[in-house]
Amino acid sequence: MDSLLMQRSSSELICSICKDYSLNPVTITCGHSFCTPCLCLLWEDTQTPARCPLCRTISQRMDFKSTILVKKRVLPTEESVVCRLPSPAEQICKTHHAIKNLFCQTDKSLLCLFCSHSPGHATHRHRPVKQVAEHYRENILMQMKSIWKNKQKNQRNLNKEINKFRVWEGFINLRMLMIKAEYPKVYQYLHEELEKHLEILENEGRMIFQQLQRNVIRMNHTGKLMRRIYEGLKKLYQKADVDLLQDSGDIVIKGQLVQLYLPQPVEPQLSTWAITGMLERLNNFRVYITFDHKISKYDAPLFEELRHLQCSPDHQDTSHTVYSASSEYTSSWGAQTFTSGKHYWEVDVGNSHNWIIGLCKESWVNRNDMLLNSEGIFLLLCVKMDDHINLFSTSPLIHQYIQRPQDWVGVFLDYECGLISFVNVAKSSLICNFLSCSFSFPLRPFICFGPN
Repeated sequence: MDSLLMQRSSSELICSICKDYSLNPVTITCGHSFCTPCLCLLWEDTQTPARCPLCRTISQRMDFKSTILVKKRVLPTEESVVCRLPSPAEQICKTHHAIKNLFCQTDKSLLCLFCSHSPGHATHRHRPVKQVAEHYRENILMQMKSIWKNKQKNQRNLNKEINKFRVWEGFINLRMLMIKAEYPKVYQYLHEELEKHLEILENEGRMIFQQLQRNVIRMNHTGKLMRRIYEGLKKLYQKADVDLLQDSGDIVIKGQLVQLYLPQPVEPQLSTWAITGMLERLNNFRVYITFDHKISKYDAPLFEELRHLQCSPDHQDTSHTVYSASSEYTSSWGAQTFTSGKHYWEVDVGNSHNWIIGLCKESWVNRNDMLLNSEGIFLLLCVKMDDHINLFSTSPLIHQYIQRPQDWVGVFLDYECGLISFVNVAKSSLICNFLSCSFSFPLRPFICFGPN
């Protein structure tokens, strides 16, 4: 009976993927158990949905980044799985005919008790082989956990970088269209300045595009390298005690170095270029807006919706600051509505990190949800996410990779031409345009300030 129980317990500790004793075992939905590293590597290479390697049952993917260090699973004989691994540590000392069960940490050699007291080793530090090996394994497990966590972080950064890489040329082309639409409004002698602006913008765009491209290649290479190191650490962990102690140096150091030099995402930002005469021209259409605090219900802040939209599925573990109290948001809309003509006004945003200004349908302001994907909203949003401050424009939602304006932001509306512009007053530069719009409804100014 005891033999049968031992045989059954032993088989339950064997991972069916690597055919070895389970390392940090995890049980999935169907009830089968595997090595956590084996399941990590297997499911990373397979398409969704994840399936059990044995019975092919669809299983929910595990959250491996929170895996803790394994505790020894003990067999009925009180012998740990690690200790049952074949090891030459029990070989006999040829000199004293005693078991070599001590490890010299000075010259990394195996010793029997009598050898440890010899003149060559008497001053050295000796520890039992099994104890030293267990310490090494614990360190390897910690590094495996760290490697996998940073590999997932690298993959998230890679996905974000690929998205920037894919849309960057389109964003630069759109940016050039916005700039081109601004210059014909001024005198012909500014044509030379226009060409210079576009040339610098194109060169900056090309440089950042190449930087993103290089970063994508580097992150791909780092991901592959970390996987190889991770697999090497797994094999090292399963080696016999002597081989483990003698072979652990290089790969452990490589694992530490690759994490130390993990590539970071690029945060692209175009330089600010002043447009001569723009503010002088816009000031010809200056109006003074009176804002009324009439938004009584604001339970779904636009800032939080934008933060949610910017979080991709593989980035859900990233924590963003969440403001739940609607009283922390100051929202108001203009008493005036516009149905024709040209109008320009300025809004003081100060040093705020969270603000929204622009124009919208009056019906949108009166809605309870006030969603960003609604029609008839023309807004510029400044939102702080993590340690970065980002600018976005709506209709559709576009990330504006330019410097955040401080103090005064100008808003210009040309109703008949279907044009809305946002201007950095201090820099006398264009933030962004809404081009070729068609207005068939009254537009009302809107502002909202959130907490810093």
